[in-house]
Amino acid sequence: MDRTVLLVDAGYLLAAGGNLTHGTSRRNEFTVRIGGLLQALTIHVEKESKLPLLRTYWYDATVHDRLTHEQEAVRGFPYAKLRLGRLVGGQQKGVDALISRDLTTLARQGSVVSAYLLASDEDLREAVAEAQSLGIQVILITVEPAGTSIVAEPLIWEADEVIDLDADFFNPFFRRVTEE
Repeated sequence: MDRTVLLVDAGYLLAAGGNLTHGTSRRNEFTVRIGGLLQALTIHVEKESKLPLLRTYWYDATVHDRLTHEQEAVRGFPYAKLRLGRLVGGQQKGVDALISRDLTTLARQGSVVSAYLLASDEDLREAVAEAQSLGIQVILITVEPAGTSIVAEPLIWEADEVIDLDADFFNPFFRRVTEE
């Protein structure tokens, strides 16, 4: 059976989504309805691909192995796999390696015919190229138009297609934290 997969770099998604909807990328300044966002992304990918979704891989970082509320929500979402790197000095470590490994493993095993990648780092370009050489299409999903965002241009160039999601897509899921 032909299937697709969604691979999400949560650091990029949440920072860019917060910036797009509320003008801030600081996670402590907004909340996210993760269940609703995951469901909307799943529906969007299945509609775009016209294929069933194998699962969603959600990549994030943790400090001292303590899960955030968002990570707990992902863990409880059906057909979602939480993959965790580390947060060191405010920077994610190991997340790109996890994404690369899963993308190329899925391609090598013939588990999917396409992959939807919601990420921004140039470090993923080689994994995209390898997955493509193994016969799958890799579609890049960006927050905001790809040419005006923080997405690395070499990653954009490597992708088979780029899908831009805008504020209308993200507004229902992001809420600014208000001080009371």
